[in-house]
Amino acid sequence: MRRRGFSLIELLVVIAIIAILISLLVPAVQKVRDAAARTQCLNNMKQWGLAMHGFHDANKKLPPSASSSIRKAWPVYLFAFIDQGAAANLYDFKTGFYLPPNTITTAYTGVICVQPAMYFCPADRVGAFWQGDVYWRSRGNYVVNYGNVTGNPWPTMFPAGKAPFGYLGGGTATPWQSTLVQITDGTSNTLLMAEIITAITNTDWDGRGDFLNDDSNFFNHQFMTVNTPNGGTDVTPCVTNSDPLMPCTNSSANVNGAARSRHSGGAHALFADGSARFILNSININSWRALGSMDGNDSFIYALQ
Repeated sequence: MRRRGFSLIELLVVIAIIAILISLLVPAVQKVRDAAARTQCLNNMKQWGLAMHGFHDANKKLPPSASSSIRKAWPVYLFAFIDQGAAANLYDFKTGFYLPPNTITTAYTGVICVQPAMYFCPADRVGAFWQGDVYWRSRGNYVVNYGNVTGNPWPTMFPAGKAPFGYLGGGTATPWQSTLVQITDGTSNTLLMAEIITAITNTDWDGRGDFLNDDSNFFNHQFMTVNTPNGGTDVTPCVTNSDPLMPCTNSSANVNGAARSRHSGGAHALFADGSARFILNSININSWRALGSMDGNDSFIYALQ
């Protein structure tokens, strides 16, 4: 007895059904990936919160944001609090971040090339480095809050109160170190950190995500609350690209940048009480700016998701 095989029409129908199922499955898989990335990003932010509070407990104040005196930025102060004891022991606080052993030129062996997983939001470019010059170093997606200011020159006046991080009198050699007691707006009402998007490639002369660099000519280790999350246009030396999530004006004057992410609808932020939350792009601008200050005696309503 001769067996009957599949006809061409039957095969085409089966292939069409498989194609439809795949087309339905791919968006679902992407949604799962996006949700997982967002969850990990939130967890990273919480880990930074624990590190900030650990440093505060040990030193009775938050770390300085950055200094142009002996050049360094805030992440190196937290090495011991993010399970990077070896880096903490090797880092030389008496010399600039760009000098040995902190940085080994054109090599990944310097202390500041260490890359803990909590440096990066998995929705963005994990493992990003700065290689725009010979002083190679890690980038990162998490930066500290400078509040409602723009910089270079850094202002001496702070409208509606100052942020937890910034400079005394606007001088980049004299960062202030806030205490939690000084946050009179309330620790649950004051931003410590937020996420940003890093530069597109390692070799771009673009400071975004270059969070180990103190250079006040760049928007690098900080964000400002001048614009809402993913709003406005960053102002910093940057590379023009077609990514709509990274609008930028190439300038070293009036430097500023917003919290940004590749998540849909908003960005994660860390509050001074150690809580991490997702802030919607649609948050009222006045509410967002109120969250940017620590002693502005301002009130707000913010949107969470």
